[in-house]
Amino acid sequence: MQVRPHQVAIAFLSVGLVGLVVWRLDAATVSAGKKGGEEDAIPVQVAAVRRGPVDLSVASVGTVLALNTVVLRPRIDAPIQSVRFREGQLLARGEVLIELDPLPFRAQLQSAAAQRDRDAAMLENAKHDFQRYDALLQMDSTTAQTRDTALANVHQLNATVASDDAQIELAKLSLSYTTIRAPFSGRIGARLVDAGNIVHVSDTGGLAVLTQIQPITVTFALPQDRLPELREAQQRGPVPVTASTQDGRQLLDRGELTLIDNQIDAVTGTVRCKATFQNSRDNLWPGQFVTVATRLRVLPEALTVPTSAVQQNSDGTFVYVVSNDLVARAQAVHLVGVQDDRSIVDGGLAGSERVVTEGHFRLEPNVRVRLVP
Repeated sequence: MQVRPHQVAIAFLSVGLVGLVVWRLDAATVSAGKKGGEEDAIPVQVAAVRRGPVDLSVASVGTVLALNTVVLRPRIDAPIQSVRFREGQLLARGEVLIELDPLPFRAQLQSAAAQRDRDAAMLENAKHDFQRYDALLQMDSTTAQTRDTALANVHQLNATVASDDAQIELAKLSLSYTTIRAPFSGRIGARLVDAGNIVHVSDTGGLAVLTQIQPITVTFALPQDRLPELREAQQRGPVPVTASTQDGRQLLDRGELTLIDNQIDAVTGTVRCKATFQNSRDNLWPGQFVTVATRLRVLPEALTVPTSAVQQNSDGTFVYVVSNDLVARAQAVHLVGVQDDRSIVDGGLAGSERVVTEGHFRLEPNVRVRLVP
């Protein structure tokens, strides 16, 4: 078959066009790959690993409890004359809270005092009679029996006057019960009975509830494995304890450990502890749940990372470390505690790394990243 010259020219022209197209596509692919690599880098925020002294603390959930709580109850049967407190008021010890009708008990006191005066006058007369009979007996003008009877009457009236004194004290005590005072400083709750109602000793509801919140206590449980460290810390001196909000972001108060229970809960494997706080700003409230951090010891050269950098998987805890060439690599770490918003690690890091604190959800091992403020 004879090939014509113009067919050869067309063939060469076609091959050239195909080569040009292929070259352009390759160039475009390389350019797009370079551009896409920069744009596909995952934005993250990083923070430096720190080395320095750190307080090693153990965190747990605690419950705030009042140091003292009392249900105010009547000790006599009487109508309520007046209520002297406002609901929710902060009270001082000895402050008058409720007044009951004192008139019946004041009358009892007056009656007891009058009875004592009567018996005291009879005692005085009996003493004079005894003195007269004793003088007559010495002159043989009466019998010894008469004198002894007069002496017995004196003793009897002495006992009667003593009984009258006891009745007066009892009447004074009953009268004092008409004024109900705060047994300690604290905050009063809701009024349970209004003025005008007759209250009885047998009533079960009470009149109001007074709670002492300055100082206040927090109870919490720690794992039994921490007990040796806890006891060692207590032997060194007062053990500092902090109470924060449940999310741990706001410090509420600082106190110290006051109780390590004398037995371990066999069901939960924890030991019950109690800490006392001055609560001068009323940040702690009875029944409130808080995060409690108990300081066990001070680590002089500890490595810490932001707690937000610590991740968890089936193999344990790890962090994403960003290298100088902006590649994130997963690094396993071992946590020994948490202090404020930083986690303490004792293995896996050297101390000069940068770890990812924001943007974990898109990360995979050995992926490129770009830093954002």
